[in-house]
Amino acid sequence: MYVDATESAAPADAAAYDCLAVPGLQGWPRLQAQLVDRIKRAALRQLHASAAGERLLLRTYLIGEEATEIALQRDLITQRPDWLVRQMDRHLAEEQQHAQRFAAALAERVPASASSRRGVPHAGMTQGNSPAAQSQPDFLSRRKIATWQRLAHTYAPRFEQGMLVPAFAIGLCAEQMATRVLDRHCSTISTRHTLHPLLSSVLADEARHVRLCSRTLMRLAAPSEQATLAELLEKIRAVDRSWGITSAVAMLLAGCVLRIGSRPA
Repeated sequence: MYVDATESAAPADAAAYDCLAVPGLQGWPRLQAQLVDRIKRAALRQLHASAAGERLLLRTYLIGEEATEIALQRDLITQRPDWLVRQMDRHLAEEQQHAQRFAAALAERVPASASSRRGVPHAGMTQGNSPAAQSQPDFLSRRKIATWQRLAHTYAPRFEQGMLVPAFAIGLCAEQMATRVLDRHCSTISTRHTLHPLLSSVLADEARHVRLCSRTLMRLAAPSEQATLAELLEKIRAVDRSWGITSAVAMLLAGCVLRIGSRPA
C-alpha cells in the first residue's frame, strides 16, 4: 500500500465536489438498484454452487481488471502532468496485480490438462501471454465502455484539463461500481470461503482507489467546472444503471445453467 500526496491532501473547497460521492437514489432508479442487488445475490449463490460457476466469476473479474479499466485509462489518457504520472503508474500496477491474483485463483480451480485445452491461465503464465490479455469483455460491457468513451470525447473540450477529467470521472464511477460488486460478493459468501480473503483484499484496494480518483478530480477540475463535472458523472452513472437488470438476469441464468449442468447424470 502507498500514500500519494493527492490522497493525503484534499482541496480547501472540497465541499464543492459533492457530486463525486455515490448519489442517493429515489423512485425507479432506487427500485431498480434494489432489484439488481437481489438478483445478483441470487446469481452469486447459483454460481458458487458449481465449480464452473466459480470459474466464470473469476474469469469475469480477471477480464474486468485487465481488459476494461486498464484499457479505458490507456485509451483515454494521452498526456499526463508530472504529478500524475507516478500515481497512475502505481494505480495500473495494482490493477495488474489484482488480475494476476484472479488468474492464480482461476488456475487453482482447473486441472493442468484442462487448462491447456481450454486456454485457462496456469501458474507461471505471464500477463502478456495470458488469455485475458487477448480476451474482450462481454457484449454488454463493451457497449457500456463504448458509450462512456463517446461521453468522454464529447465532454473533454468543456474542461481546461481536457480528456483527463472525463477519463478520471469514468475511472471513479468504475471504481465505485467495483467496490459495490465486491462488497456484495463478500457479504454473500461466508468469511470462511476460500475466495473471501482475495475478494476482501481487492475490495480494500478499490475503496482506496475511489478516494484517490475523487481527490484527483478535485485537483483536475476547477470549481467553476463543478456543474459540468456533475452533469458528466450523472450521465456516466446512468449508462451503468441502464444495463443493470439485463446483466443481473443474464448472470442469474448463467449460474442456473452451470449449476444444473454440474449435476451427475
